[in-house]
Amino acid sequence: MNSTPRPDAAPAFLEPLLSIEDLAAALSCSRRLVERMRAAGKLPRPDLHVGRMPRWRRSTFVQWIAQGGR
Repeated sequence: MNSTPRPDAAPAFLEPLLSIEDLAAALSCSRRLVERMRAAGKLPRPDLHVGRMPRWRRSTFVQWIAQGGR
């Protein structure tokens, strides 16, 4: 059996970062609604900015949902 990691498998410590489009897809709403929610402070603060693009850790988003989206 080959124990070499797959090239498409990310290490366990790397967590995918979600974009506004990802949040919109997960919430089944438009990108614009996510942008308005963010501007109104109804989303958690982004964990990271890549340039001007906000990114959230999946765990941040899951925790926000678990708390009722508050």
